[in-house]
Amino acid sequence: MATERKSRGRQKFLPLAPVSEQEVPGNINREVWLEEVCQKFVCPSEANKSYYRVLLEELWPAGHGIPGPRVKEEELREAINRFRRNQHLGTQPYKPYIDVFRRLRELQGEEGITGIGREGKTYQLVSLSLSEKRVPRIKLSDLDWLRILETYQHRCPVCNRSEPEVRFQQDHKIPRTRGGGNELSNWQPLCDECNNFKSTSCRGCQLECEICSWAFPERFAPLRLSSDNISRLRQIAASTNSDPHDLLNQIVTCFFLNQASETGE
Repeated sequence: MATERKSRGRQKFLPLAPVSEQEVPGNINREVWLEEVCQKFVCPSEANKSYYRVLLEELWPAGHGIPGPRVKEEELREAINRFRRNQHLGTQPYKPYIDVFRRLRELQGEEGITGIGREGKTYQLVSLSLSEKRVPRIKLSDLDWLRILETYQHRCPVCNRSEPEVRFQQDHKIPRTRGGGNELSNWQPLCDECNNFKSTSCRGCQLECEICSWAFPERFAPLRLSSDNISRLRQIAASTNSDPHDLLNQIVTCFFLNQASETGE
């Protein structure tokens, strides 16, 4: 089975390709390829390994060629939920699975299945190319996770929302693909929405993580003004033919100058 080595940077989804109904590169047998790939998963979670296989089987259905069919988000979601319903023993209420697309990103990243393409909400197994696997993500212990939550006062540092309004994800501030480690100082609790926005923003980004508002929102995220103050600021800027951003900086600069004058600094 041919293997490609690629850089350890953040992988990008390939563009979709014309669908092939029958042809498979190198006459690779679908069942053999799936079995070999699934046997080599590095993820420690057996449940996630099962979900990876379901996704791959949906992206490369039996009797189909490569590039495979174009599969919609809802079709992948339904494949996972169908598998879960079949496995459900009825001891607890069944809940639809919400992390389908995190599993897809892990397939392409940690598991090295870089032949997955995406355009909008449509996915396709464009090629059978593989890249070097990454070290599997770790899950923080309950005690360490509680420490992280307490550090951030149980709030998402980007949007300032808390549970139960949102659900938190354990996020590496500096992604592992950019050299981030598993030390506690490199973790933060991002809500599902902000975590997804960060993942999209980080994809292919080459800017410095150390000054990124997603990695260090407590230092670099834009400050939030009340809607009333924003409205007043824009009204004054319009009446004085000023740029509202310049006006805001002038106001802040004057404040700090007055503070320095009062304290004699």
